[in-house]
Amino acid sequence: AWKVVGERLVSPNIPVRWEGRVMHAECLPVQRRIMKGATGGWLAEEHVSPHPDCQCGIYAYHEPGRRNWFGEFDWVEGIVTVWGRLEAHADGLRAEHARIEALIRRREVPTAARIAARLGCDVVDRAAVAEAAGRYGAPLPPGLRPADPAPPARI
Repeated sequence: AWKVVGERLVSPNIPVRWEGRVMHAECLPVQRRIMKGATGGWLAEEHVSPHPDCQCGIYAYHEPGRRNWFGEFDWVEGIVTVWGRLEAHADGLRAEHARIEALIRRREVPTAARIAARLGCDVVDRAAVAEAAGRYGAPLPPGLRPADPAPPARI
């Protein structure tokens, strides 16, 4: 999922625009300086992204589905293929490289079709996301996905 600013796709987590269809991850020095003290999980030294001891990388969910996005921006979801270094998590992954294959059509965000045309990717209806995703590649096998962490004990 991306924020839509003007007719550009922007990461929902950090101020990075997807200028083209392909993105290559890097852990930016400004992220390491700002985030290290406040949230932990960021490495102070330079490293290849994604790194297992950092929160950097290109984030993607394993399964399609509407997420609850709040705020002052329009949002658009899509289908990506990923490659290179991968850090798998229970609900998604962080990748070294990603390519947008399709954006999901939303009546609320009419710019999605124009953005897709500019990027040279497909536009699909929400009902066709699972079938469309299969045309671009296979999901990460369930056996390679970590289990959901146990919920905290209630006292």
